[in-house]
Amino acid sequence: MSFGSILLAPFSWLLLTLYNLVNNYGLALILFSLIVKIILLFFSAKSKKGMMKTSRLQPKMKELEKKYAGNKAKYNEELQKLYKENEVKPMGGCLWSLIPFPILIGLYSVIRLPLTHLMNLGQAQIDKVAEVLTGLGYEATTGAYGQITMAQQIFDNFEAVKAAVPEVIRLDFSFLGLNLAATPSFSFITDSSIPFNWHTFGLFLIPIISAFLSWVSTKVATKTSGSAAETAEGAPNMKGMTLMAPIMSLWIGFIMPAGLGIYWIANSVFTIIQDAILGTYFKKILDAEDAERIERQRKLEEERERKRAEYERLKAQNATTRNKNTSKKKIQKAARLEAEKSSSEFEKKKRADKDVDEAWVDPERPYARGRAYDPDRYSQAATEKVVEEETLSAEEAAALAEEEAKRRDEEAFEKFLETGTIEDADEETAEDAADDDFGEAELSDGEDAEDPDKE
Repeated sequence: MSFGSILLAPFSWLLLTLYNLVNNYGLALILFSLIVKIILLFFSAKSKKGMMKTSRLQPKMKELEKKYAGNKAKYNEELQKLYKENEVKPMGGCLWSLIPFPILIGLYSVIRLPLTHLMNLGQAQIDKVAEVLTGLGYEATTGAYGQITMAQQIFDNFEAVKAAVPEVIRLDFSFLGLNLAATPSFSFITDSSIPFNWHTFGLFLIPIISAFLSWVSTKVATKTSGSAAETAEGAPNMKGMTLMAPIMSLWIGFIMPAGLGIYWIANSVFTIIQDAILGTYFKKILDAEDAERIERQRKLEEERERKRAEYERLKAQNATTRNKNTSKKKIQKAARLEAEKSSSEFEKKKRADKDVDEAWVDPERPYARGRAYDPDRYSQAATEKVVEEETLSAEEAAALAEEEAKRRDEEAFEKFLETGTIEDADEETAEDAADDDFGEAELSDGEDAEDPDKE
């Protein structure tokens, strides 16, 4: 037995069991579709809920898209944050919805090769059946659906074939007066030699009904999912998706045996019922979750506003405090700076050392500081910065200052939310930062700050 036959064995067993139970091929296909729907109900429910949750985020996603139109990286970051906050997996709904397709392919193989999968005949037995049918006056059948034709001929000459090959099964493909082993066609419209009767017209209707129900199924799924794709922006894409499934169903219905069309019709009917029920059920659940999330967000906003009022009150009272989480290096640096500021002698010494350092140049190493060394480079850079700042208008400078003040105030408020205290607003200068970077190599957690007066 091949690997493909092993994979298709469950489909073959289920369809044959149902056929033996109801003794009707069409009804067996309908029951097969129903059982498959029940088996996949869990996955279908996951897919439906995922699609509904994603659809509810469409307005917020549009807002993020407009807000970060020029910053795709930031948009993706905020989008992932939105998904995480709402526990949404973007591909969750799509992945679960792909599961029925392997089942459809498997059922197609079972219907197309009934002698192999339903009767479990080997190639030698199939050749023997073909030999018996040829002896009975039938032409050798080939092509993709040759076994279906042979299965119909076995049904018409069951006793003769069974005598030669006892393993054959009598499969009756008739359903509502139609032969489900036949392939639907509209040739009776163009070919006058083909009679117009229920058999030809009924087969012709199967793909039409299948396509229509597929369209209805797509519309119901969209409506019950609460999709925002039917807006002016999403309407063209949604229209294409709505038409794709019916067109594919119509095309498949006219190139494959009618039995597969019956399965497709039954599957669409059960899908419509399932989507209507799941849509109503999950709508109530998601509405309750949204209400709970909105209430939780409202309480958080109220708490934030209360904290903001407290922050403004403490700031007005100048109730600042030292951050307890300040690192030991920062504390040591602060102590060192305080000692330096309080020592006038150190300041005098520092200025004297600076004057000597700027005035003295080693005659043997005149370029020790660099061939392009310029002692006035810092004053030049400061002058250029001042000139650049002077080019701003008063309104622009005021706007920049206001924006910077808001940013600092917001950062201070966020720290207040974390610590419950307002920290001292000591701003670190560029000289302090450079000195701190240099001092980190000298200071350690177990050492005290170096005495600035020590030579």
